[in-house]
Amino acid sequence: SASMRSILPDKLNILVAYPYFDKKTYSYLMEKDPSSFRLIVDSGAFTAWNTGAEVTMEGYTKFLKKMPSHWDWKAVQLDVYGDPKATYENWLRMLDMGWDEIMPVFTRGDTLDRLEEFYAASDYIMFGGIAFGGENKNYIKFFSEANKGRKVHWLGFTSMPFIKHYKPESVDSSSVTSAQRYGSIAYYRGKGMLKVLDKKKDFATRPPLEFLKACEDRGFTMKELKQLGQSEAWVGNVRIPGGPTLNGFASFVSYTHHVWRGIDVERNLGTKMYLAFAMESAVAGAFDAYDFMKSRGAV
Repeated sequence: SASMRSILPDKLNILVAYPYFDKKTYSYLMEKDPSSFRLIVDSGAFTAWNTGAEVTMEGYTKFLKKMPSHWDWKAVQLDVYGDPKATYENWLRMLDMGWDEIMPVFTRGDTLDRLEEFYAASDYIMFGGIAFGGENKNYIKFFSEANKGRKVHWLGFTSMPFIKHYKPESVDSSSVTSAQRYGSIAYYRGKGMLKVLDKKKDFATRPPLEFLKACEDRGFTMKELKQLGQSEAWVGNVRIPGGPTLNGFASFVSYTHHVWRGIDVERNLGTKMYLAFAMESAVAGAFDAYDFMKSRGAV
């Protein structure tokens, strides 16, 4: 129940694809309290499809063997983006190799018989090939009706009306890092919704009051927020305020809102929102944002 959930400690939900999961990220997580996060390791099929990087079964399974047993983690099977047949064959291979806990990927174009086969072997599956929102909505409706409320993770699809309606077990999104990529800030408006502000337009004058209020709710002071008027706050990797430089401060503000949104959605709907990261500094930014909110009494 919702009241039970609020007693349980919130966890950071993190997704890292195998091609990006380097030694630095691994060492960073090794130092963290394992009860403070959940981790999904993705095989990186989409990354491979997007960049031409090769992901091999041998490399991936060797990597998974190194995962510490005391972590709260799941791994996605080695899938092939947009190819249900090759994905299915890889899944069978992994089962043969003894990876009983691996999450199968039901990819667009697969059959409902296959869905039943996946659930006969696993209680928690991945739903893929839906990352580009818009044109997938009817397909997601079709899948969700067929899926009858069983545990599922939507890969890269985070439409709030859909999440509220179907309440999947989990979803993931990489939009947390867009502050660095596009020089913008997202802030949380409640009910699962983020609003994005563009630095040039919205911070040349006084930012919207709703933004300032939402940031105060996350623990920031007005004095800190005024620093967003300075251009150096908008460059560099995510960094907690109060250091020798303002670099990365805008990203940090955005991270706190993304982390809080995940906590708020999970508390209210039960759906876990995994933040997808590609580098250790970004993973660290999420932990710093969470710790910052805790230290300011904002979680």
